[in-house]
Amino acid sequence: MLALFLALALSHPGPPPAEAECKSAFGQTVCGFGCIAAYGAVKCARTPEGRCQAAYGEITCWDPDTDAPRPGPGRPGRPNPWPDRDPGNGASCENAFGKTACGYDCKTAFGDIKCAQTPLGVCHAAYGKLVCWDPPRWVRSSEKARCETAYGEIVCGYRCVSAYGRTRCASSPQGACKAAYGDVTCSD
Repeated sequence: MLALFLALALSHPGPPPAEAECKSAFGQTVCGFGCIAAYGAVKCARTPEGRCQAAYGEITCWDPDTDAPRPGPGRPGRPNPWPDRDPGNGASCENAFGKTACGYDCKTAFGDIKCAQTPLGVCHAAYGKLVCWDPPRWVRSSEKARCETAYGEIVCGYRCVSAYGRTRCASSPQGACKAAYGDVTCSD
């Protein structure tokens, strides 16, 4: 009985992949995902995780970092850098101040809009600046980064420590930071 259950489970690996579409408008045809026709143009995202948005007279299409390995049907042997997260989950395109930005944790402030490029990335606004930060590609975790504001600067990462007029963060959740002897030191 267990062998039959395992055989059935392995033969049905999950939901089918999103299908590409082709959209025709304005005398052109474009194929991809999440296609939009507007302002005399047609554009599509390259991957099922991608997003497209029409605003301010233009179409903006964005895909998660195509160089970053991620799983999915049709892409065997490419490991997922975020094993417990769908790379497209939570991504969006946002509009503000006449601009469009796409990605994760999008923020608007000080006449600008920015988004992180990975699900673990983070954006923060302070001191008249808008900063987005993404962990290095080698980070394999479900823990989202965070940003610290101190001493007039914004620093993002993990295990942040502020002391002696500076703030530092580790690049990964496994890292550590410590304030001692007039400095802040971090290690990954």
